[in-house]
Amino acid sequence: MDVSRPASPSPAPTRWTRLGWLSLFTAINACVAIAIALGNTPLHDNPGGALGLGYLALALPGHFLAFGSLVSLLPLAVGLWPRSSRPLVVSAVLLQGLWLCLLLVDAKVFALYRFHLNAMVMNMVFGGALQDQVALSWQSWLQSLGVLAAVATAEVLLAWACWKLVPDRARRRPVLLAWSAGLALMATGQIATAYYDALGERAVTGQWAYLPWAQPITAKRHMHRLGVRSLPQANLPDPRHSQLQYPLQPLRCQSHTRPNVLVVVLESLRHDALDATTMPNTWALAQQSEVFDHHYSSGNATRYGLFGLLYGLPGGYWSSMLSEQRGSILFDVLQRQGYDLHLYGSAPLYSPEFDRTVFAQVRDQLHTAPSSLAVAARDQHIVDALGTDIRQPGGGHWFGMVFLDSTHAPYHLPEAYPALATPMATEVNFLAFDDEHDATPERNRYRTAVHYTDALIGQLLATLRESGQADNTIVLVTGDHAEEFNDLGLNYWGHNGNFSDYQMQVPFVLHWPGRDPARHDAASSHEDWVPTLMRHGLGCENALADFSTGQDLFDATRPTRPLLVESWSQRGIREGDRTYVFDKFGNATTLDAHYLPLHDQPPDPAAVRTAWNALTHFRKQ
Repeated sequence: MDVSRPASPSPAPTRWTRLGWLSLFTAINACVAIAIALGNTPLHDNPGGALGLGYLALALPGHFLAFGSLVSLLPLAVGLWPRSSRPLVVSAVLLQGLWLCLLLVDAKVFALYRFHLNAMVMNMVFGGALQDQVALSWQSWLQSLGVLAAVATAEVLLAWACWKLVPDRARRRPVLLAWSAGLALMATGQIATAYYDALGERAVTGQWAYLPWAQPITAKRHMHRLGVRSLPQANLPDPRHSQLQYPLQPLRCQSHTRPNVLVVVLESLRHDALDATTMPNTWALAQQSEVFDHHYSSGNATRYGLFGLLYGLPGGYWSSMLSEQRGSILFDVLQRQGYDLHLYGSAPLYSPEFDRTVFAQVRDQLHTAPSSLAVAARDQHIVDALGTDIRQPGGGHWFGMVFLDSTHAPYHLPEAYPALATPMATEVNFLAFDDEHDATPERNRYRTAVHYTDALIGQLLATLRESGQADNTIVLVTGDHAEEFNDLGLNYWGHNGNFSDYQMQVPFVLHWPGRDPARHDAASSHEDWVPTLMRHGLGCENALADFSTGQDLFDATRPTRPLLVESWSQRGIREGDRTYVFDKFGNATTLDAHYLPLHDQPPDPAAVRTAWNALTHFRKQ
């Protein structure tokens, strides 16, 4: 059967006929893709009810039409111009068939692990590491080949049927109307997504988990200006539909000391910024505290750095926590023990969506500095506000946090603030830099901004002393991630570019009343803060694995382990002086301490298994 053209007597199909055929073929494949996705979607008892199902009815067609159209771009490019329609049909059948096979694999992964196929899983499947995790029998491989053959046969038959359905001389108007309707459907779904995302409507956001590789377009800042604000936090999702089992066991926590807790997080704080000149107040605190000299963030961007710090989990759980709006278990325990919460951000804490992840159950207690203020003034504002909270007479036990933003590029300073070193840049534009640029002026501006924020830390520490609470307050000073000034000589600037020490290693100064000052050389992670605080500060008796993938920072026998790190576009595993980086296509690269590739050295399977276990530990299976 020749599916490349209609019956032989007919002339070669026109371009509009071919485009009509490709449109129909793409649309039907999108319907098949929807059917595959619905296999893992609860329909009769959907957690979002009628609203959730209505959203899916709108979002699923647009979602899979968008993916199907991307898959059809190559057939479109190669198939409209030749006289024969064979290149169009062959490429479309091949690519759409592979796309559906990928969806079938994803559906199986989601059914088993409650997350969609990603780079690490693809590398395990195609790179051989899966054999160390799951033994695949010859029957499994035979079954897979059978599915592949069935998909190929179905695609060929569908291609033939679509030629029969498309007129020999398709007109331009119906084809353009069909594409216009498809684009309108995609746009309507994204508008609904942006609206319900800004509203924080869990009935809708909870559906994102069922859409493979969903990338919802959000517009929270614009929606906020239009008056669309997050709804108050509702109860936790129905456990029957939750992707997560978090925590694994109910927590048993009872603190007899109930210390206050002060967490100060600086945006983009490099490990080597902690010195007596740049951060004199924090340096003085460090001499009375425990300092973790090889401490790493859980990500090279704020989203994943704060996530790991305040959940004690890898950033790979972000999307699941967001879709279910499950806050950190830390704040559940703090509330049960009667802590007052004082949570301040210099920048809005709804972008990224910390109000619906980390702080979901306490979002009404989040405070942000007025947006009308300059960034340096906003930092001062929230430090003053927290200082007022701390000084309140008769206050109970409290947990306070400030997230200072002046150290974010372009490194904000109050007017006429003296330079810590010269020459100091007056503006910073990483896009204009190359690997030959001398970063001294920008680095000096950065250090001056760090010096300014350290002065604000000094104000908070003075408030603790003056209010008589210093001896009963745990103080943590750290960064969400680090900041690079082309330290590697590879033209990396800022953050979110790599997983090297220059973007991942941050100071971690932990002052714990009753504990002696100490320096720790063993590697530690942001994931370790929550389990340490909950065990030693809040009296939680559970095994740490019940609620975290981190370790107890005070356990001198804690084993070394690979560190799972996250970014917007990549996932990495840091193991000693090596980093394994997985891109979105499943390609894995092994890099040395200087971030140079080590050829023919695949990721260590044991490290991949450890990372896999961390990513699946709290997922229902």
